[in-house]
Amino acid sequence: MPESSSSVIAHRLITQILSHTHHEFGVQYFRSLVKHLAQTLQVHGAWVTRYHPDKQMLSSLAFWLNDQYVESYDYALANTPCERVYQTKECFLVKDRVVELFPDDPDLKPMKAVSYLGYPMQDEAGEFVGHLAILHTSPLEPDATQEAIFNLFLQRANAEFIRMRTEEQLLEKKQRLEAFIGNTQDALLETDDLGMITLANPSACKLTGKSEGELIGKLAIPLFNDAGAQLLRKQLKKLRSEYETTGTKFTHADMCITEASGKEIPVEVSFGYYVLHNVKYLTLILRDVRELARAEQRIELLENEQHRLLPESGIIGKSAVMKETVDLARMVAASGSTVLLTGETGTGKEVFARFIHQNSPRAKHPLIKVNCAAIPENLIESEFFGHEKGAFTGALTAREGRFSLADGGTLFLDEIGELPLELQAKLLRVLQEGEFEPVGSSRTQKVDVRIVAATNRNLEEMVKSGSFREDLFYRLHVIPIRLPALRQRGQDVIELAEAIIRKLERRVGKPIYPLSESSKKILLHYSWPGNIRELEHVLERAVIFSKGGVLDLDGMLGVPSSISPSSTQMDGNSEKVWTYLEMDQLEKANIQKALALSKGKISGPTGAATILGIPPTTLHSRMKALGLK
Repeated sequence: MPESSSSVIAHRLITQILSHTHHEFGVQYFRSLVKHLAQTLQVHGAWVTRYHPDKQMLSSLAFWLNDQYVESYDYALANTPCERVYQTKECFLVKDRVVELFPDDPDLKPMKAVSYLGYPMQDEAGEFVGHLAILHTSPLEPDATQEAIFNLFLQRANAEFIRMRTEEQLLEKKQRLEAFIGNTQDALLETDDLGMITLANPSACKLTGKSEGELIGKLAIPLFNDAGAQLLRKQLKKLRSEYETTGTKFTHADMCITEASGKEIPVEVSFGYYVLHNVKYLTLILRDVRELARAEQRIELLENEQHRLLPESGIIGKSAVMKETVDLARMVAASGSTVLLTGETGTGKEVFARFIHQNSPRAKHPLIKVNCAAIPENLIESEFFGHEKGAFTGALTAREGRFSLADGGTLFLDEIGELPLELQAKLLRVLQEGEFEPVGSSRTQKVDVRIVAATNRNLEEMVKSGSFREDLFYRLHVIPIRLPALRQRGQDVIELAEAIIRKLERRVGKPIYPLSESSKKILLHYSWPGNIRELEHVLERAVIFSKGGVLDLDGMLGVPSSISPSSTQMDGNSEKVWTYLEMDQLEKANIQKALALSKGKISGPTGAATILGIPPTTLHSRMKALGLK
């Protein structure tokens, strides 16, 4: 150190620092400590920090540098001499050339640091909580006496830090308790042993119709009706007796609060009893039974609505073709085999992948999705298999791939037809052998993953053209499921539309009337080339531009395609435009054909309604509207 005599420095350090810090506490103590520590030792800087383990950061409680305070100095622990103090939990001294030893520390050079000395601060459990350190612009050579004195003040700083942190924790607990009491929906009252109210939260004020000032210091008994007042006295006496004999602290009862108007409100009351500093207190938690009943009704309504809108884990539709597809998916789910979902874009492949996973033995494990078309080609291998640190430019840390994340569960490979040929071979190996190597690693990793793949492309044609591997195709094509287009699902479009509208109502915040018959016709007679995704977009626009809660689908879809409503297998290639009259005639002919097939029977498994994929009530109303008997 700059002074030649260690005894002079020792005497100066003790007397000067003690004279300036003995009456200080908290942050002010630390500010005084670092200033006078630096001035007495004649060093360039001194600081004391707090450690944040969640961020691996240090923040200064006080920092004196070059004869002035540095405010709000926070820095990462990594690559600093302070990290060595953290790792060893011991004193760490760098006598000279500290910048050369820690070249990645961004602050040492600007501070002109040459030497460094740091001591750890620890809590009662011995965990690192921060440190006290000095740095100088020339070499440091502390002797044993100076280090002992430095350590003495470290202990004082350590004790002050723990005291300050304990005080902060107590204050935080107090604030959280106050926030909890103030924000809870239950009414909370506290009384002394005589029944005088000592605490009332906002919910208690709302329930009783009285302000906090009108409640505090008043008897709690008059708040209740006669029966409730008697019960309160009885409960208080019972709790007092049981607390003294058995230590029981809690009980509950049903009572009635009396409003200022005389109206009685049924409440469920939980009583508590405790003693603090020889003073006895009674706590009352009051719940408005009417609110509980209303909440239970709301929950029941929401559950019914959810069940109505989201049957089969999100799969909506009762048409025959949809029932067949769902039954097949459920059967396949239990098998554990690879599944290939095909069909036009927007038919709900991800929903079916989730349905298969949820109904499989792997349901408790993760379902991980990869969109093969959305990942840059140079990153796909890393996305699938992960990578080691430094495997390529930008790989600053190691990263797990999607196969690792899906281990034990299901991996959903969406748009599998977009996968590059080079990666197709590596995917094939994982499917065959259940193993792979992360990018930049020679370590083989084994996984147990079920594959559900999806595509809207014709993979067989891609195999013929050489853009998709034949062996991978057969690996994926174990159980193919083709999802029906929306135009093949008949009345499902109405059920889907109603579910989507209810969801949009909540999101947009606009109530919408039920679909009109004309809107239903438009939805039924449109070809939906974009399927459910297009339906969602059309309805979102319609809801946003709706006026007075009425949807106007005219113009939202362009012209209806030449799809005949008389067939569930429709051809949307014709450019003919049907008039509404022609569509009515087609619908009429279609119903007549179904009636002929069912021999006039409307309901039942072989009835016309089942053939058409609609409820019998809907068929009756359509027949009436079209003049059919």
